[in-house]
Amino acid sequence: MVSDPVSKSLEWSKKGYMGMALLLMINEKPLTGYDIMRSIRVTTDGSWNPTPGGVYPVLKKLETEGLVHGEWYVHNGRKCKTYIITDNGKRTLESVLLKQSQIALGINRLFESFMKDIFGSESLFITRPSIFALLETESIKQELEELDAKRESVLELLDSLQRYLAGLDAKIAELKRESTF
Repeated sequence: MVSDPVSKSLEWSKKGYMGMALLLMINEKPLTGYDIMRSIRVTTDGSWNPTPGGVYPVLKKLETEGLVHGEWYVHNGRKCKTYIITDNGKRTLESVLLKQSQIALGINRLFESFMKDIFGSESLFITRPSIFALLETESIKQELEELDAKRESVLELLDSLQRYLAGLDAKIAELKRESTF
């Protein structure tokens, strides 16, 4: 049983994202349930190790909802089922990714606000959700300008962190001086 809040949150996230993860993977190429479990484990460097009890019920649900369909075949004398995304599954995946990107952007804004409160910087480097990068088409000049702006933001954040660290060091030194008798 998971008791610490971080582990519990990660477990909830994994369960909540299973359907989207499966659709993402099956969208790339048809896969069996076993292939999906292995690929998730490899892609996440073992931090997410889905079980058949976690994957197959979600695949069945996706199939029932018409988002994927399965095709049976025999491999080395064993029956195997390959899952293929449907057109409806592709449309659903696009909608889900867009909504998840909007949520991630909102969370980034909250994080940026928190960082500004902590470090006092007005232009922190916060990465946009990657889906927006996929949906946008930018020229090389625009991309270079954005990278330069991000670089400047990182330098400002680094400067702010260095000032904050210097303040912490000064406070630590002051407390050490006060604590000596």
